[in-house]
Amino acid sequence: MPELPEVENLRRYLIRERVPGRTFASVTASWARTIKTPSVEEFVLGLRGRTVRDVHRRAKYLNIELDRGSLVLHMGMTGSLAVRGPDDERQRFAHTIFDLDDGRRIEMNDPRKWASAWLVDDPSVVFDGIGPEPFDPSFTAKHFAERVKSKRSPIKSVLLDQSVLAGVGNIYADEALLRAGISPARRAHRISAGRLEALHGEIVTVLAHAIDYIDDNPLEDGRPFVTDAHDARMQITRAKGGSCPVCGGPMSSRQLGGRTAYFCSRCQS
Repeated sequence: MPELPEVENLRRYLIRERVPGRTFASVTASWARTIKTPSVEEFVLGLRGRTVRDVHRRAKYLNIELDRGSLVLHMGMTGSLAVRGPDDERQRFAHTIFDLDDGRRIEMNDPRKWASAWLVDDPSVVFDGIGPEPFDPSFTAKHFAERVKSKRSPIKSVLLDQSVLAGVGNIYADEALLRAGISPARRAHRISAGRLEALHGEIVTVLAHAIDYIDDNPLEDGRPFVTDAHDARMQITRAKGGSCPVCGGPMSSRQLGGRTAYFCSRCQS
């Protein structure tokens, strides 16, 4: 699913496409379950005539700040956004479409129909319970270690807990754990504070690298980047038979908390 770097790319993409300053002319929502609040009818009618002031990111969410309230979007497993012109063909899975006052439209393309949208007066109601941002200067390595060391779950599951740390998902958790030499199955409370503080640094490094990679490698057709586990954002080849990028040995995989973790049994303990 799109994680922090991909959602940050979506934010920057909407700004590059000059969405701030535009007004919603109309909205089409053909898959009702996408709209979480208010009702579909209230969502469609409520967005009409509202103007975009700015686009922010919180964890894996986009917060589109309006002149009144906010439009909050979450891409789910396979969702993405594309700004399309009047003559562009509609994407096959564009179940939610936001028509702009300049004739363009924002399509939320969502093959699995797991994306979500909220129209709210205060976006904090959607973000309630989400943990600190990895790049927040106040979220230090010591703070991270203090939040994690009391957890008894496998460290991989802890990193995926958005109440502990915002924006980290399956792919980047594996990357950071490999760089830190920590097994994804190791119980968090059994990891020393020093190793946890080192892991904090690797999380920041991995996320920053991914954001830079996406910025430096735009797609030729101008679409925003979507998650792909097989490019240079990641060291790990997330496929059976892959080799460890550190030692060259075979990578292992196992299910932890319903997600597949890739790791090297030689390099991670």
